[in-house]
Amino acid sequence: MKSLPKHKNFPKRSLQKQRGLTLISWIFVIAILAFCGMFAFSVVPMYAENMYVVKALKSLADPGERVLEMSDSEIRKKIQNFYLINNVRSEGPQNIVIDRKSRNLLITIDYENRTNLFYNIDIVTVFKNHLDGEHPDLCCRPTGDKREVKY
Repeated sequence: MKSLPKHKNFPKRSLQKQRGLTLISWIFVIAILAFCGMFAFSVVPMYAENMYVVKALKSLADPGERVLEMSDSEIRKKIQNFYLINNVRSEGPQNIVIDRKSRNLLITIDYENRTNLFYNIDIVTVFKNHLDGEHPDLCCRPTGDKREVKY
C-alpha cells in the first residue's frame, strides 16, 4: 500500500485552522434559528386561519350556490357553520359586513390579528377579504385588487 505524496506547497497550519464554528458562532446560529421558530409559530396560525376565511367566502361563490338570493342571516349562518367546522375561533373573522347597496352584493371580512412575540413586541397582520357578487371569480381580495388568490 503506497502512501499519498505530500505536497510541499500546502501548509500544515491551514488544516489546523479549519475546525468549524466556534462556541459563540454556534450560539449566534441557534439564537437566529430560535427567533425564526418563534416568529413562524406566531405567524403561521394567523395565515392558516385566514385561509379558512377565504375558503368560507369561496364556498359562497360555488357554482351551485345562489349567494345573491340568500338573505343576510343565511349568509352569516353559512359562514359561521364553516368557521365552526374548521375551528376558526378568533374575534376578527366574526366581523362579517354584508352590503347590498354597492353593486349587487359585497361581503367583506376585514380584520387584523395581533399576537405577542415576546415581552412588549407584537406581530400584527391585517387581512382584507372581499366577495363581490358581480365578480365571485375574483374572490377574495378588495375590489380594487383584481388578482385572484389561490390557496
